Amino acid sequence: MTGFLHKISFLMELFINGTFILLYLLKNYKEIPSVWTTRFFQIPILGYIDFFLRGLVWLVPVVIFGVVLSHLIRIKTVEEFVRKYLFSILILVPLLITIGDIEFAFWLSLVHLFSSILVLFDVDSVTASKNKIKKRFTLFESLKLRPAQTIILYFAGAIVLGTFLLKLPNSAATGTSISLIDALFMATSAICVTGLATLSLSDNFSLFGQMVVLILMQVGGLGIMTLSTSMTVLLGKSLGMRDRLAIQDQIEISSVESLMNMVFDIIRYTFLIELWGGIVLTFAFTSEGFEFPKAIYYGFFHSISAFCNAGLSLFNTSLESYATNPLIHGTVAILITLGGLGFIVLKEIKGIIVKKSSFARISVHSKLVLITSLTLTLTAALFIFFGEYLNALEGYNVWQKFQISLFQSITLRTAGFNTIPLSSMHTYTIYLMAMYMFVGASPGSTGGGIKTTSFAILILSIASTLKGKKDVEVFARKISPQIVVRTIALTFISIITTSLFILILMKLEPEQPFLSIVFEVISAGATVGLSLGGVTPYLSAFGKVAISMLMLIGRTGPLTLVLAIGEKHKTAGKIEYPDSRVMIG
Repeated sequence: MTGFLHKISFLMELFINGTFILLYLLKNYKEIPSVWTTRFFQIPILGYIDFFLRGLVWLVPVVIFGVVLSHLIRIKTVEEFVRKYLFSILILVPLLITIGDIEFAFWLSLVHLFSSILVLFDVDSVTASKNKIKKRFTLFESLKLRPAQTIILYFAGAIVLGTFLLKLPNSAATGTSISLIDALFMATSAICVTGLATLSLSDNFSLFGQMVVLILMQVGGLGIMTLSTSMTVLLGKSLGMRDRLAIQDQIEISSVESLMNMVFDIIRYTFLIELWGGIVLTFAFTSEGFEFPKAIYYGFFHSISAFCNAGLSLFNTSLESYATNPLIHGTVAILITLGGLGFIVLKEIKGIIVKKSSFARISVHSKLVLITSLTLTLTAALFIFFGEYLNALEGYNVWQKFQISLFQSITLRTAGFNTIPLSSMHTYTIYLMAMYMFVGASPGSTGGGIKTTSFAILILSIASTLKGKKDVEVFARKISPQIVVRTIALTFISIITTSLFILILMKLEPEQPFLSIVFEVISAGATVGLSLGGVTPYLSAFGKVAISMLMLIGRTGPLTLVLAIGEKHKTAGKIEYPDSRVMIG
C-alpha cells in the first residue's frame, strides 16, 4: 500500500507540476503565438496559458505536500524521515509561505521534480524491491562505469544543467538574450572554474543568471563528487564503492578510511576561507564607495571566484581598476594561493600553525607543492617586473609595479584575474606566462594545469638522469617509478592535447594571431581564464564549442580522459618480460 501511494504521488507530481513547468517555459520562451488562428476563429493561446498557470500554481504545493506525506507514511521513524527527505521539506515550506507566486513556484517545483526523478536511480529503491525482481540494476551499474568515466559524466551533466539554467529568459539582463552556444560556454567555464567569458557578467546576465554562474563556480571548485559524497552522507545514505573510487581519484586520497574526513575538511576549509575573503572584500569595496548591499554581493562573488580559481569577475575589465589597491588585489591573491595549494597541503599547514610543528615534519607532497609554488611565483613575478618595467608597467611607481607583477604571477596559478591589460605586454612576456599557465596549480586543488608536483618530478627526473642516478630522490625519499611514469604520461598527453587544439583553433579562427590562439588554448586547457582581450568574445560557434571541450578536458584532467576512454585488460597472472635495449637520443 505504501509503495502504491509513493508511485501515485510521483505520477501526480510528474503530471501536474510537470505541466505547470512546461506551460511556464512556453509562455516565457514565447515559442507559441499569442493568438492561434484556425479556419473558423481565433483562440487566444496566451490567455488560456495564463488561466491554467494561475490555477496550477495553487496545486503545486498541494502535490508536493502529498509527496512528503507519502514519504512520512512509508518511513518508520521521524528521525529517518527528516534525515532522508529534509530537501522536500525545505522546498515545501517556502512554497506554502509564497503560495500563489507563479515564478517562485516554478523554480521550486522544477528543482523538486528534478530531485524526484533522480531518486528513481537510487540504490536503496533497488535494494528494497530485490525480493520482487531478481535482477535489476541502476543506471550507472548497468553502464559499468569506471571512476574516470564517472567523474567526466558528473561534470558533463552539471554543464548540461548549467546550460539549461543560463538559457532561461530569467538569466539574461533586461533587453538582452543569451544564445545556446554562449550559455554552453559560460556554464562550462564556470563549472570547470576556468574564467574565460564570451559575454559580460554585468551587462548580459541578470542577478539570477549571475547567481547561477556563482553556484556553478562553487560546485566546480569544490568538485561535484565531493559535494555529492557529502550530501549522500548527510541524507543518511551509504556511499557505493564506485563513488568512493571516483572521489578518491578526484582528490587523490589513497586511504578509504580517511576519505570522508577529507571530504568534510574540504567543505569546511572552503567556506571558512571564502567567508574571510568575502568579509575583507566587502570592507574594501565599501571603502571604494560601493553601497553596502552591493559591496557584500561583489565581495562574496569575487571571494568565491578567487578561491575556486575561476577568475570570473563582475567588472568588465577584471580588477584593472584596483591594480594599486592592496586590500582588494592582495586579498584576491591570498585566496588564489590558498585555493591553488590543494586541500591536503592546507590541512598540513593548519597542523603547523595550530600544533606549532616544524616544516620538516610535513609530507614530501606538501614540501614539493610549497617550494615549487613559491619558486614559480617569485621567478614569474621577477620576469614580469623587469620585462615590463618600461612597457606595460610604465606610469606606476616601483612599489605599484611590484604589486602588479606579483599579482599577475600569482594569477598564473590558474586564477584568471588581471590588474593590467595583457595585450599591452611584450610578446616574450606573454609567451612565458603561457608556459607558467601550463604548469598550473597543485593536485587536489581548485586549479588546473599539469600541476606543480608533476613539474617538480619532471625536473628531478631530468636531474637524476644527468647525474647518472637510477632513482628519483627528494628530501631523503625515493619517488616511486610508477609516479614518474604517470607524470611523464600526463605531461606528454597534455602537450599533445594542447597542440591538437591549437591546430583546430588555427583552422577555425584564421583571423586570430598565432600567439593569441596559443595563449587562449593553454589558458583553457589549464583552466586559467586569462585572455588577450580580442579572442574569446569573437570566437566562432565552432571555436566556442572547441574551447568548451578543452575546458572540460582541462578540469577533469587529460589523463582522466584517456583512462575513461581506454580499456583495462585483465591478465590471468603477473607476466614479466625480459629487458630489451633501445637506442634513444
